[in-house]
Amino acid sequence: MKNEQNITSETISSLPLFSELTSTQSSQIISICKISTYKKNEIIFMEEDPYKGFYILLKGSVKIYKLSFEGKESILHFIKPFESFGDVPLFEGGNYPVNAQVISDSVLVFIPYKEFMHLIKNNSTICFNMLVGFSKKMRHLTQKVEELSTKEVTNRFARYLLEEIKKSGTENLPEPFIRINLSKKNIASYIGTITDTLSRLLRKLQKEKTIRVSGKSIFVLDLRKIKALAK
Repeated sequence: MKNEQNITSETISSLPLFSELTSTQSSQIISICKISTYKKNEIIFMEEDPYKGFYILLKGSVKIYKLSFEGKESILHFIKPFESFGDVPLFEGGNYPVNAQVISDSVLVFIPYKEFMHLIKNNSTICFNMLVGFSKKMRHLTQKVEELSTKEVTNRFARYLLEEIKKSGTENLPEPFIRINLSKKNIASYIGTITDTLSRLLRKLQKEKTIRVSGKSIFVLDLRKIKALAK
């Protein structure tokens, strides 16, 4: 299977890291890409593993997480199709700083470190344009860390709902909704809490008629209140 059949210049340009590249520069990146498939629950890399390169998710889903000394899992990010991950050591050096695991059967693009560094060392324009894109991604991650440290669980969950509603394109419906494709444990970890606390919050919001849970969908009955809680 040829790389060009799986990833295009448009896909590359949609990633924050590569958003400032020209189509010619994107094609140079594609030329060193390698396609990999992973089964559900397979580990992609672990924290402190030697750095080999970074990834773009084409299909499926991936969680990025840290483990405490006691083994408690804290999910930092859910990777969705056409997002990149594992790129921080490109510029910082060192090993992988987090763990990455697929949570559904996935197809990934792997960009090997040595080939990539050879490419950008011989093209300073690619390097500069990537740094601009990388700064965009860092702003997003900084915002995520700030939210986890300053907002209460209810605020973080409300913000999560709004983000997912926007992604699903249902914000203008009478009852905006999201489809839950993740386990309750994963959602709880993502917003910085535990499953029991999330369950209690869902019951509370349903009792207050702020949301309605039906199967694997969450419907928002009071969007104004959810927006207020997200602030």
